[in-house]
Amino acid sequence: MVDFQKLTKKSTKRDYKNLLALFDALDRQTSHTDPRPAQKEALLLLSQRRTERDHILKISTGAGKTSIGLLYLLSFMEEYKQPVVYLCPTKQLIAQVQAESIKLGISSTIYPAGEPFPTVDGISAKAIIICTYDKLFNGKTTFDRSDVMLRPCAIVMDDVHAGLEEIRDSFTLSLQRCEIYNEFITIFNEPCKKFNPGVWNDICGGDPNQSMEIPFWIWRTVLPQIEELLSSKADDDRLLFVYPYIRDLLKWCRCIITGMGLELIPDILPIHKCEAFANARHRLFMSATLADDSVLVRDIEAELKSANHPLIPESDKGLGERMILAPSLVDKTLDRSWVMSLCRNISSRFKVVVLSPSEKKAREWEVVGAKVFLRDQVLTAVEELKNPASALNYAIFVQRYDGIDLPDNACRVLVMDGMPYGEGIIDKHDSSLSSVAGGIRKGLIYRIEQGIGRAVRSYADFAVILLVGPELAHFIAKHEILSEMNADTQNQLRLSIDLANIAMEETDPANAIVDMIKKCLRRDEGWKQFYNETVREAKKVEQGVTDKNRLMMADAERRAFNSVMANDPSAAVSILRNAINDYSIDDLFNKGLYLQRIAKYQYEIDPGSALEIQRSAYENNRSICCPPAIAKRPKPLISYNVQSTIINWFNEFANPNGAIAFIQDLKTKLSFNLSAKVIEQSICDLAPLIGAKGLRPEKEFGEGPDDMWLWPEISLIIEAKNQNESSLHKSDAGQLLLSLQWFENNYPARSAPIPIVVAKVTKCDRKTDFPANTRVITQEKIYIFLDTLEKFYYRIASEPLFASNPKTLIDVQKSLKLTPESFIKTFTERIT
Repeated sequence: MVDFQKLTKKSTKRDYKNLLALFDALDRQTSHTDPRPAQKEALLLLSQRRTERDHILKISTGAGKTSIGLLYLLSFMEEYKQPVVYLCPTKQLIAQVQAESIKLGISSTIYPAGEPFPTVDGISAKAIIICTYDKLFNGKTTFDRSDVMLRPCAIVMDDVHAGLEEIRDSFTLSLQRCEIYNEFITIFNEPCKKFNPGVWNDICGGDPNQSMEIPFWIWRTVLPQIEELLSSKADDDRLLFVYPYIRDLLKWCRCIITGMGLELIPDILPIHKCEAFANARHRLFMSATLADDSVLVRDIEAELKSANHPLIPESDKGLGERMILAPSLVDKTLDRSWVMSLCRNISSRFKVVVLSPSEKKAREWEVVGAKVFLRDQVLTAVEELKNPASALNYAIFVQRYDGIDLPDNACRVLVMDGMPYGEGIIDKHDSSLSSVAGGIRKGLIYRIEQGIGRAVRSYADFAVILLVGPELAHFIAKHEILSEMNADTQNQLRLSIDLANIAMEETDPANAIVDMIKKCLRRDEGWKQFYNETVREAKKVEQGVTDKNRLMMADAERRAFNSVMANDPSAAVSILRNAINDYSIDDLFNKGLYLQRIAKYQYEIDPGSALEIQRSAYENNRSICCPPAIAKRPKPLISYNVQSTIINWFNEFANPNGAIAFIQDLKTKLSFNLSAKVIEQSICDLAPLIGAKGLRPEKEFGEGPDDMWLWPEISLIIEAKNQNESSLHKSDAGQLLLSLQWFENNYPARSAPIPIVVAKVTKCDRKTDFPANTRVITQEKIYIFLDTLEKFYYRIASEPLFASNPKTLIDVQKSLKLTPESFIKTFTERIT
């Protein structure tokens, strides 16, 4: 036997501290002969900062971050001789990571769901352990079993943007209507009925669209009953994997309840409960799209230093080529049905994938030949799409905005079917709060970024992305939304707005859109050059480091929460107060949220002063809970100008057609067959389009009208009665009268308001007396009004000078009868 090792002159020991040298020492396959420039740069940066605990790596999809993560873990596994773990959001990504480890010549082992023990190679630090986030993050994790006690020295969190959602889910207790839910209703009934009787009655009536966040002072009052209830149900399957995480900190949980279920989640995730993660010596957070690193600091306690100095390889080429088109920004006739038919035609030559927010919406695509795949079927469908011999060309997935890869010909046209709302109660509640673009945690923005990235998996890849529906179209057209996305996505979306403007100038916008799609798919040289000049060669938006104030506030939130967990609420209050003062929180909405958190912590020390703080929070942000000691009253009106209100609203959109898409979306939401709550919010959203200030007093103050429109000289008191099929009733008249009295009490200096009923009918029951001058907005009138608004904003969009000249704007308003005075005469009817 020949022992070549005896003949060598050099030591075979690998330099685990130098990741580039470690790469060179691996027995790699020919596909991995040399690291790519971005990989090389990232490996060098990680080697230089090796002693730091946490690192945030931002590198584009397809640039080789999986290899970087594996080498990072291998280096620490060799140094400490302890286990290491690579976390993935989905099973599909687990398989991809293991395949990559084989190509690199790195030993790895999968730790699957349902398996209590990791393999011997994994536990003995001879192979990298690969598993999903939910394998580690759950209240019954096998990592903590006494006969396992898996404590990795290093952890890689791949696609950390998606992983964060998995981690939040692991700390969220969700209950649909069931026995436990009914017991919650019983416990909450008396205090919540007193706090907000209208909303509470809707919830008790099973209204799925109505939600309430339980005020912290009510929550603290009933907490002993809640603790007793959950303790008695601890073995229930619905509590089994979450309750151990939140059992000892129910005091610091949020509770959102609807007519169909409820959710509990801690204010800040108690990440220390997951000891395997919290005690790891080194952690690498990897993402291709995460633009806001403050979520890592706040939610999973990433070190502030890592967020202030993320690793961003300068040689990273960026994302692949995406032609993003929002047909609703081009023409209102290019609606969802048009896109569905278009995709049926495209699917005869190219593979089309649709991402839908619900199974109900997904099923509607079956009529045009799409095949719906749910849950575990998705993995099989993805493999079929990747197979050139497969007949599957038109697939639709539900709630799969991340965790699936559709490279190259697996998907050339990706469709996002409307807004990617989350399925959770808390997600929906937070997204519904006014002034929160994309939700409190920017969840909508993250899901959009993730969704549109499913089809382009490398710099060389390309795809057409179709954004369907006016709601999604006007959402991505807003400046504030674009600014929250990463630099590459911002540039691509700005290009999509330019493409919409180009298509609008054509005589046939539909043909223009189709022609653009063909040019991308057929690799037209003119298109490729135009894309390179406008996106790849354009000056990049400054990216990488999150705004310092945002990071410091996230760190303060985390430190304050850690203080209350250590039974030091005074320190928590001090930390947040100082942070608000030091980091210039000028945004009143967010300032109100921070003050509410302070009030919640202060309640532990002095309930009376806590409610005074809550008073201040409520004055800053009227969407949060009003404390019981305060009479719920509207703020004094600040003088404003009708034309300025219109212009400011219009200027929110980067593309003028975003305003048109917004109106199209309102047409859908103002169908009188929908719930009164949807109608009420849509009426409020409509106000600034005609220069009015819109309010929802009944929702905001627990009394007063459903809606109120205020112009400088004219006021409308509005009650939604869209459910009345044949007539308006005596009770409706009484409600309107009470609302008028509320107005007189709260706005004594204003002229008498005009009472308005939003209803399908103008007829009232016999012997029913409505207040004098009551008018009705019918379904027909509301649609005529919306059509007129479209004409108005088309004029503004086509003649930009209108938006800068109030006098000209007034003339256009008068010509279309959109002045406050003309609105009453033209778009309302007398009650009969």
